[in-house]
Amino acid sequence: MTKFNPLNVMVISSQLLYLEALQNLLNSKSILTCKGLLTTNPNIKSILKKESPKLLLIDANSLEQRFWDFVQDTHTNNPEIKTIILANSNEPIYIDLAKRHGTSGYILKSSPLEILMASIKIIKNGGQFFDYGDYNQPEQQTKVSFGEVYKLSKREMEVIVLIKNANTTRDIAKELDLSFHTIEAHRKNIYKKLKVKKVTELIKLISEFEN
Repeated sequence: MTKFNPLNVMVISSQLLYLEALQNLLNSKSILTCKGLLTTNPNIKSILKKESPKLLLIDANSLEQRFWDFVQDTHTNNPEIKTIILANSNEPIYIDLAKRHGTSGYILKSSPLEILMASIKIIKNGGQFFDYGDYNQPEQQTKVSFGEVYKLSKREMEVIVLIKNANTTRDIAKELDLSFHTIEAHRKNIYKKLKVKKVTELIKLISEFEN
């Protein structure tokens, strides 16, 4: 009889309760074994080398520049490990960033467990899975977007999303592979279209629109 070897999975998160809950949930599935690791652990690199998980689930509690630096560093040091981002936002810019930083998947935390398990199987077999979450909110397909209301370009919306998540102009330029001055020009155009003068006013306007 052929011996069955469960898939070795590791979850990385800054939130202990979430980490333990997801770890216990995944360990209830016979097709895999799961261990958890806090992002505050100073020995992450050596632990990943020692454990050699086949799949890494990274909790995107924050989507600031330092998170993407961590994802890129992890992928560079462990190219053989497949990575899935678990996030609260399904903004296309973040899914594009996940692809650009070498991940194999991007899943909303609000997704059903069946979606996570399906993505794990797909990625295990060499595929990719990037979840835009439309199955949960079909009304999004007809809802007028913030960009449409204020006549913002796709690039301007990408800049806004990154500004909203505390990225500096220099961070945004790096992520979008554009010059500092180009991003500054986009910011000026955005402020003019939205009739705001500073970031706090921009964030407030977005929050009021979303609510």
